[in-house]
Amino acid sequence: MSFSLPAATAADNRRGIIAMVTAMACFMTNDTLVKIVAEDLPSGEIIAIRNGFAIVLVIGWMAASGLLAQARSILSPLVLSRAVLEAIVAFLFITALPSMPIADITAIFLLTPLLITAVSGPIFKEHVGWRRWSAVVAGFVGMLLVVKPGGEGFVAGSATALALISVLFCTVRDIVTRFIPPRIPTMVVTLSTCSAVGLFAAAMIPFQGWAPATLTHVLYLFAASIVLVIGNFAMIQSFRGVEVSLISPFRYSVMVWGILSSITVFGVWPDGASWMGIGLIVGAGLYTLHRERVRQRIRTPEQEAANAPP
Repeated sequence: MSFSLPAATAADNRRGIIAMVTAMACFMTNDTLVKIVAEDLPSGEIIAIRNGFAIVLVIGWMAASGLLAQARSILSPLVLSRAVLEAIVAFLFITALPSMPIADITAIFLLTPLLITAVSGPIFKEHVGWRRWSAVVAGFVGMLLVVKPGGEGFVAGSATALALISVLFCTVRDIVTRFIPPRIPTMVVTLSTCSAVGLFAAAMIPFQGWAPATLTHVLYLFAASIVLVIGNFAMIQSFRGVEVSLISPFRYSVMVWGILSSITVFGVWPDGASWMGIGLIVGAGLYTLHRERVRQRIRTPEQEAANAPP
């Protein structure tokens, strides 16, 4: 089976950047809501309830949009592969998390943009120059300043290995996403993602048990399901029809949203190093946007000359 990727336009790339930043904001909101509920309920139950709501929301969205007739495309090999990869990433992350400081596992997980940038040349035939690499590295350094991995003693061993393996699966998942044909609606891919992770969570319940959920818990999880659906949709959309190496640095925007969540919800203010990290992350994003505008100004006259009638 061979795949061809259409060239990304400037509008495609702008859409991808907006989608990635939106996805990171939604995922951080989801994490904040789940963190509140996690004080009382086991993780398997939380994810199963949240994703159950999410599946209903996605099906309703598809029905309202007239996409139910295309639901059978969920059986596409690439869509199924992405769903399985998503479930594997969730399993590895949840398994590694109890044995590692959250800062360390966050730092490992955000190696993904570096790997994506590295493979963008050979796999997607993108030109990845030093400026894009600089933006990715600057974002990664900024992330390290925010999370400060190793502060509690970096955990070397099976948990770290699981986290690193999850990064590889996450990278493959994003590569697969880029190759999903445009004819398959993003909402169908979102449905497969929510379903796969929900089934995985349901399988965890016999081992973790079930705790009584209050109305407050249910409302929090319903709210989490809304932002989860939007986040998954935006995340999938951010990799479709774009230059992946251009979009990757904006994954670090999750740290900015995380700081905002810490301040507004938990009353925790960042220290000086964290503010420096945020500055690097935002600066890398702004620089990437600037370079993209410059690149378009340079490229457009050439394209117009090439497309001009003889």
